[in-house]
Amino acid sequence: MNISKIKHILDSGEVLSDQVNPIINTLEVHDLDKLSKCEKDNLRCIISNMLILIQDPSSGAHLDNPEKAELLLSVIEC
Repeated sequence: MNISKIKHILDSGEVLSDQVNPIINTLEVHDLDKLSKCEKDNLRCIISNMLILIQDPSSGAHLDNPEKAELLLSVIEC
C-alpha cells in the first residue's frame, strides 16, 4: 500500500478492518509528516482503538505489529 492510498483512506474517515494492518505495516515514522492533521487524527483514533481492542481476546481484533502501532501513536501524539 502506498502513501497516497493511505492518505485517501485516512482522509475518508472510513477505514475497513482489513485495511488497518496494511496501513500500520506500511507507514514509517517519516511518512507521518506527509499526513494532514485530519489524517493524523484519524490514524491516532484507529491505532488507539485497536490497542484497546487487542487487550480483549473476545474482540477478535488483531494487530500484526503492536509495537510499531505504539511507536506511530507516540510520534503522532508529540
